Amino acid sequence: MKYKGPTVSTYWGDEEYSDRMANVMLNEMGFYVDMYENDTLVESRPLYEHSEIYAENAAENFVMGILNP
Repeated sequence: MKYKGPTVSTYWGDEEYSDRMANVMLNEMGFYVDMYENDTLVESRPLYEHSEIYAENAAENFVMGILNP
């Protein structure tokens, strides 16, 4: 399933995780996070039952290496 929607915010990794980036996205169903490593999409995680701050935290956790899909 492809998720489409405008980007709400973008996060970038640092140091050990500098190859990571995450976009918090919004579509008609809610928020989701696109997670990238080396410019390759590794996961689109739907977080439709959660708030924007929850999605932002998930994106931040991914780029910090806490969340590893």
